[in-house]
Amino acid sequence: MRRDTIVVAAALLMQPAFAGFIQPALQALTWKFNGTDFWAPVHLDSAVYHLQSRAGVITNSLSKRGSSSGGYLGCTVLTISDPIESLSSAILDSLLSEYEIDDVWSAEQFLDCLFIQYNGTKNGVALSSSVADSLGRHGVEHLFLHSAFNATGLATTVGVSIVESNCELGNGPYVVTLPDCEEGGLSMTPVYALHPDNYEAFMYGSYVDATEAGRHQQLHVSLPGTRVPDIIVPSRLSSTTPVAGPLAGLRFGVKDIFHIKGLKTSGGSRAYYEAYGYQNYTTETVQLCENAGASLIGKLRTITFALGTPRNGMSVDFHDPWNARGDGYMSTGGSSSGSGAAVTAYDWVDFALGSDTGGSVRFPARFGGVYGYKPTHGIYNLTGILVAIAEQDTPGFLARSPGIFTRVGRVWADGKPLAPSPEVLPRKMLRYDEQAAFTQPAAAEMIKNFFVHMARVLDLSDNQSVNITKRFLDSNVSETASPQTPAVWMNNVYSDLNNVQGWDEIGAPLATAYGEIPGREGAFPPIEPPVNMSWTDGRDPTTRARYPESQRRRQVFGDWFNREILPGNNETCSEYLFAHSYHIPPNTVKTDPAEARYVTGWYDGLYVNYAKMPEIVVPIGQIEYRSKYTNRTEWQTVTVALGVAKGCDLVLFDVVDKLAEAGLLKEVMAGVLAYPLT
Repeated sequence: MRRDTIVVAAALLMQPAFAGFIQPALQALTWKFNGTDFWAPVHLDSAVYHLQSRAGVITNSLSKRGSSSGGYLGCTVLTISDPIESLSSAILDSLLSEYEIDDVWSAEQFLDCLFIQYNGTKNGVALSSSVADSLGRHGVEHLFLHSAFNATGLATTVGVSIVESNCELGNGPYVVTLPDCEEGGLSMTPVYALHPDNYEAFMYGSYVDATEAGRHQQLHVSLPGTRVPDIIVPSRLSSTTPVAGPLAGLRFGVKDIFHIKGLKTSGGSRAYYEAYGYQNYTTETVQLCENAGASLIGKLRTITFALGTPRNGMSVDFHDPWNARGDGYMSTGGSSSGSGAAVTAYDWVDFALGSDTGGSVRFPARFGGVYGYKPTHGIYNLTGILVAIAEQDTPGFLARSPGIFTRVGRVWADGKPLAPSPEVLPRKMLRYDEQAAFTQPAAAEMIKNFFVHMARVLDLSDNQSVNITKRFLDSNVSETASPQTPAVWMNNVYSDLNNVQGWDEIGAPLATAYGEIPGREGAFPPIEPPVNMSWTDGRDPTTRARYPESQRRRQVFGDWFNREILPGNNETCSEYLFAHSYHIPPNTVKTDPAEARYVTGWYDGLYVNYAKMPEIVVPIGQIEYRSKYTNRTEWQTVTVALGVAKGCDLVLFDVVDKLAEAGLLKEVMAGVLAYPLT
């Protein structure tokens, strides 16, 4: 057997060694296979680099050439772990069978070559003679083995090479750059799938920058003949190592108000993107996901500075994403519009991070018919998340699968000051009875039946409801001669807090930074009309004089709600499981231009943010409707919302698990339909 040295390289940004040399920063190999585009960032620091193809041409598949002639070869990296005495065909076949679930790897493309790593402590690990049979069945032509394996006696026609390398490659598909001579090494580059962002959910794509730990690089790919950029999507296998975390194999995107090391933050504003540089740290909740093994694939669009809802074509900076559900004309909701759009549309996005100050995770979850989580306020570090209202801002996330939803939730909750999961879940359901009358009888019936079945599965009493307005008046929380409703007493609270803090924390610093950009000296930044209106109000003396009272009212309302409406319980953590629905007919659509205004007043669900309590949105089914745009029957997802007392977030994940186990909650599909038509 010939002993080769493998040079394992990720995509590195190379600097010119000499001023007279032209050396590209990044060169990539692209090709198409079975209708999917693929991308591999070939490392340039190699004497055996080969040009991919003529400019502007996408090859049909990887060239499969013998190692003596040079070229590219698809290869599979597979890691063997202790305890193991010998490598047998049964072990090899079992591990490779697990690769078949991946949507980037395929045997047809990547099993001509097999690179078997070993991350154990033994030397001389034997290869069973049956391995030769397995290699033949899988069509392997080149086998690279870690030097800890003893291949003596392996009778095979496969070319076998021993690898002396301390590199730890992720599992999955790779491109091997083959040498055209006997000297020199091979270069291995991970392979990614490319997926078009047809619903315009992403601000930009990204991938891991191997030059520095924890750093990412902004990058997406524009292929010849395409309208929108393609997002670079890693293999699910790449993070499934023996020490992988609980989110290994999952991919996620992040609302573009979260700072991430190596990436720019736009906040949905061209001026903000231009004024500030690349971030040098990653905010906590993004880091929690990465530490648990999930792969970040890019930043997602947001309403400018998370202020409000989609403007349906009236935006100045960046237009709203599209909602894949139904007729394609429904709103995505806001302000985590890109997060909702991505999870709703793309099966290659497993979950997405958003933020919720007044419903900005829960509304996109409702419009997209996916799972959405708004946590207890104060649990997660908000450093590195653009402020809306500091006393209400929470990171959150959306997902299609109840299993992934609860898995991400428990990763976030680990080590946080939340109440532990109680042995007994809440025994009482508390229904919200101020829900507007349903105009879709099918939705009303579906929600009614779901709550009946939920009460049975969770053994809940279902004989209590609450009218928050009436209870608020009865308690005279406003302490006025004539008790005021929350809609009256709290009317200015949200806008006062949002507008003042938005100007102080974002507007004023941005005005200074933008006015210092060369060529824009002294200029005020161009901003979306609703943001301009918000900042104008935030500087208004009357608003600023009212600000302390609005702060007090927010606190008074929250204390009252947590004491009188949704208190804690020593045994079940929360006295009640608070149940209601945000469901509305599909009449909030992209064709209706939205007026320029900032958020003010009172609306269903805002009390959740004032009370700082956790709440989730879950999809329960779909109903048909007649679209005036497509002139045919379409389908809309129906959702409900469940809440518990402040700090009892883990109760909600336990509830989702139980309802999923009972078949009441299911994974929804990406795309037009949430559920298959039967």
